[in-house]
Amino acid sequence: MDAVGLAGQDLNLLVALHVLLHERHVSRAAARLGVSQPAMSRALKRLRELFDDPLLVRGSAGMQPTSRALELGPKLAVCLAGVRDLLQPAAFDPRTATATIRVAAPELLAYRLLPGLLRTLASEAPGVVLELVDGASTASSQGLADGAIDLRVGPPPAAATPLHGCPLLDSGWACVLRERHPALRGEWTLERFAGLDHLDDALADPCARELDAALAERGLVRRVAVRVACSALASLLVAETDLAWTTADWSARLLARRIGLVVRPVPGVSSRFCAVMAWAERCDRDPLHAWFRGVLRAQAAGLDSSSSSR
Repeated sequence: MDAVGLAGQDLNLLVALHVLLHERHVSRAAARLGVSQPAMSRALKRLRELFDDPLLVRGSAGMQPTSRALELGPKLAVCLAGVRDLLQPAAFDPRTATATIRVAAPELLAYRLLPGLLRTLASEAPGVVLELVDGASTASSQGLADGAIDLRVGPPPAAATPLHGCPLLDSGWACVLRERHPALRGEWTLERFAGLDHLDDALADPCARELDAALAERGLVRRVAVRVACSALASLLVAETDLAWTTADWSARLLARRIGLVVRPVPGVSSRFCAVMAWAERCDRDPLHAWFRGVLRAQAAGLDSSSSSR
């Protein structure tokens, strides 16, 4: 009998048979299932017709299962246990989970978040593999929808999309310069900042629009000498040139410690950099993905705390 044939059967009868075989008494089986004794008797009659076997017959010690019923008992128990697992999955345990989670994130943001995240995965979910894909791709939102990626981390999308999401990191903006940059001598003003040759990267795109609007209000124009997609390349270029790079405060301070750069606030600009994580409906209630998002939120919160304490 295929699935279409099963649609014509009352599968509740299997539950009744399971209880009847356990109780071997119609009235007790009825009480256990919360139905009347006549209803259970009718269920037994239909079961006998379905299996073309008496199933339970009267004996000196009460109702006794037939050979066919004894054969059905173990199979029925396995079948119903499988149905219970489908309807009520076992509690999620990250220690036994095995999966690959694909995350799209700009490389600098990934560098900021991954060390702590990987340590947590190694200790709490060793069977979970993290796959990092290009987070600067404009197709990342579409990748969530079509299943190519599971989570997108980065600046908020430019347009509304049918995705779930929540804030992850929030910080101000900062300007990064090489050590002994000529602009570090003298007063650091918005005019001096605007007069530099600037480098823009994909991560700073939202800032660039607001920054240029703020400069325009004061009659200033910023010259962008080069645009790059890779934030790591941006930091290396700034270290070797007189370019100025405006990026999130946390990334500026991180790189200043790593490769010897100087961080200055962006004068007169109050906008903030916000990184969000977004995911599709298919991942929203998945226990593994929900657990992973919680770990990522905790990691980001710890970074925010450490940044604000400096």
